[in-house]
Amino acid sequence: MTENPRSTEELSHQGFAAEQVPESAQGSGWRIFLIVAGSLCGLPVFVLSTRVFGSLGFVRGVEAALIGAAISATLAFCTAYTGSRTRMGLALLADRTFGSVGGRVVKLVIALSLIGWFAVNIGVLGATAASALSRMTDIAVPPLAIALPAAALIAAMTLRGATGLERLGAVLVPVTLVLLIVSVVMVMPRWGSVAAAAGSESLPFGAAVSAIVGSYIVGIVIQPDYGRFVRRPGHAGLGAAVALGVGYPIVLISASLASVAIGAPELITAMIILGLGAPALVVLLIGAWIDSAACLYSASLSMVSQFPRWRIAWVVCAISLLGAMLVILGAEQAFIPFLLALGVSLPPLAAIFILSMGRSDLTRTAGSPATRALAIAPTLAWLIGTIVGALALKGIVVVTHLPALDSILAAAGTLLVAQAVMRRTHRTAAKAPATT
Repeated sequence: MTENPRSTEELSHQGFAAEQVPESAQGSGWRIFLIVAGSLCGLPVFVLSTRVFGSLGFVRGVEAALIGAAISATLAFCTAYTGSRTRMGLALLADRTFGSVGGRVVKLVIALSLIGWFAVNIGVLGATAASALSRMTDIAVPPLAIALPAAALIAAMTLRGATGLERLGAVLVPVTLVLLIVSVVMVMPRWGSVAAAAGSESLPFGAAVSAIVGSYIVGIVIQPDYGRFVRRPGHAGLGAAVALGVGYPIVLISASLASVAIGAPELITAMIILGLGAPALVVLLIGAWIDSAACLYSASLSMVSQFPRWRIAWVVCAISLLGAMLVILGAEQAFIPFLLALGVSLPPLAAIFILSMGRSDLTRTAGSPATRALAIAPTLAWLIGTIVGALALKGIVVVTHLPALDSILAAAGTLLVAQAVMRRTHRTAAKAPATT
């Protein structure tokens, strides 16, 4: 049976928010790699790198970067694989994993997280770009004069969907790689002082790893939105895993070298001192563009799936306005606390999606309703995983000394035990003699 070209085109304008992606709309795993790798080249990762390495020192910072990237890559491989195999985005997977009511809660939490991340991204972009321009030109530029127009431009790009993000990533990844290599070469004479640099210890090791995971955990959870456009599940998983497992630590470590060696508060300032200010600003703008547009795109899909009559273009504009309001209120001030919160609340959600991938209802047709309004086992697992992660962050519960990993293990263990108890209960009920 052939697809109706007109209906497929109409659905694509809505981002296939409530349907499976048709095979004709799928492509290669390079799409995932470029989107993920491009998102990692933005300012938030540069700022996080300086915070982590400034707190832990270079050697311990490298360890945190490698561990955080390994956790992120493993989760992203599985979530991207899930999206490709089922051809479903986050919205549909949430309904089939948590039930119709539980799925709405999940999608609302994800949408709010994405809106918050969009606002933080834009706020940090405005503040850093304004500071950089002031250093380069001695002209004071208000951060909002950069942030608000950037939000409007990013919204316009988001309306083009995932294809526009892929094209931006294809430009940004090689440009960032060249810029980082040049900066590393320029500070090579100071590498001895970098390796010997001691950290301020303002951020504990476990919290630093959780912040690294939290920096891209929203992207990991929404990977099905992009993985569903890849024809081969293994390629979708590899695209995300290679970008995070290899590219993420390279960007974190490389970005720290220049700032630590020069003693600058963050990479962009170090680049200006090295005479690379203009290229750094270009990388800053494009990186923020990809990351923010990815957040905006998936937040819009989540809302459209819950309110099918809403056009995705309207939702993109509305979320952009809300994000702009949060920027005006100073969203960038909550950068690290925001990452830590995401680093313990969303990894359990990703783990639950992964462990639920084998459920038979994940491969149903897109029109099938959820069998339950609220799936008890996944919901309980998410709640317990988040609580354990928050307690681990406070040092009250210590299992692995990595709060993000503790939250994952708690959620996975709870889900498996709850499912085993439910299966046993059902078997017992089935064997019970019928009463007359």
